[in-house]
Amino acid sequence: MVLRRAGALLLALLTACGGAARVPRTASSEEAADAWYSQRVVPLRVADNEPVELDKEEFTRVVTRLAREVRPGRVSPEVVRQLLAHAPDSEPVSPMGGGRVYRLASVEVRPETAAEAELKREYLRWCQRTQGGGDCLRLLVDGPVLGSEDRYAVALALAMGSVLEETRHSLRDMADPAAVLALVVWSATLYFVLWALPEPISKGVGAVLTVGLLAWLGVDTVWGLMQGWTRLMEEAGRATTFGELEDAGEAYGKVMGENTARVLVMLVTAAVGVGAGKLSKKMPGLPGYTQAAVQAEAQGGARLATLAEVESVAATSEGTFSILARRPGTQATVPPATTGAPVRVLVQHQGGNQQVVVNGQRWHVPAGKPTHAIPKNDPVGDQLQAAALRAAGQWGPNKLSIKETRAIDAALAKGAHWLARLLERQARGRYVEDQLKAQFQQLRWSNRGVDAIDPSTGYRYEILSGTDANLALHGQRMAGFFFRMIGF
Repeated sequence: MVLRRAGALLLALLTACGGAARVPRTASSEEAADAWYSQRVVPLRVADNEPVELDKEEFTRVVTRLAREVRPGRVSPEVVRQLLAHAPDSEPVSPMGGGRVYRLASVEVRPETAAEAELKREYLRWCQRTQGGGDCLRLLVDGPVLGSEDRYAVALALAMGSVLEETRHSLRDMADPAAVLALVVWSATLYFVLWALPEPISKGVGAVLTVGLLAWLGVDTVWGLMQGWTRLMEEAGRATTFGELEDAGEAYGKVMGENTARVLVMLVTAAVGVGAGKLSKKMPGLPGYTQAAVQAEAQGGARLATLAEVESVAATSEGTFSILARRPGTQATVPPATTGAPVRVLVQHQGGNQQVVVNGQRWHVPAGKPTHAIPKNDPVGDQLQAAALRAAGQWGPNKLSIKETRAIDAALAKGAHWLARLLERQARGRYVEDQLKAQFQQLRWSNRGVDAIDPSTGYRYEILSGTDANLALHGQRMAGFFFRMIGF
């Protein structure tokens, strides 16, 4: 199936290169910090917002209008991948061995098993019953077997229930309605696959799509969709019969609901084959835009009027969404630090606190604190940074304690993939910090507030994994502290 190649490539590229707004904690940080970013953090239950209601008539009209701009023959899975991931045009690098990936799809040719053949027959019967026949989701284009990504797409289509038929009805006047419907379904599937990454992050048109979902549906609904999707992937991935796919789809359909499915199809149809800028321009013409715009601001998220500036959206295991917006053509101007070197503002937080880079060092500066407080020389911080990167490079699953391994296995056994990933990241963080504590015993370490203080200088250091969401949360939780950010 087309998803098999595009999905694998998407995941490989994101794992290797993910996070455009992420800035390396090395001397190259300053070079990478040419833009000024504003950070918005959207937590769960921040406001009593209700999803924007989209009735059947409105849905049919808007999908019919949006579909006229879709050219399925010109939009390949590779195009969708690049738009969603905003990945560079370079060959992917394997996250496992650091080597180049020459072929992402399996080249093994084998006969399909009896179970696989029966699953395919049941899928084609479903297409005949509900979609007019044939390979209605275009899943058998590159082979006779329904792979795991194919099964995700089938389960998602089943989860949409009556909304899938409404979508098909909306496309009835298209030259090839089945091709457009298939394009929408597997585009949504590829987008959802991003949510299964250890630190889910969307960029480009995928980021704008995420902000749109947050605005139309509310953060709690989107978080529920993400949680439910990880369960769907687990259940559909191991399904061997169509009945099991129906069970997975039915369960996710209960999480999704009719209105959410309509909003999803509307936004995905608007996004298919376009870039972030074009999608942001389409938003004001969608039903419910005014209410969605109000809801977005009430949640503390990005203003829909400035959607084109959104560069990435990251989600954490705690249910917080971090929206990073790039201010094009601008760069924050701040007084020089005591180093005399230029200070670039990386992130401007809502409370006025900032994350800045000077001489390759990343510092958190509270609101009202002058940047000339940043020291001219910080050899201890430089040594900490180098040691943190070394320790992170040495970490692997073999470093997990028996207790940590059991906790992760227990979470996986319950299908709690988010918890398992959170536990693994926490274990990695503890390992890095333990290594630093052993090497830098002259520092005053604490489990509360800032991680470490140098008694001889008073400089403070926070040890943290350098993901977009984690950096954003530290800026929110520790807004009043002045410290150097030691990332790994």
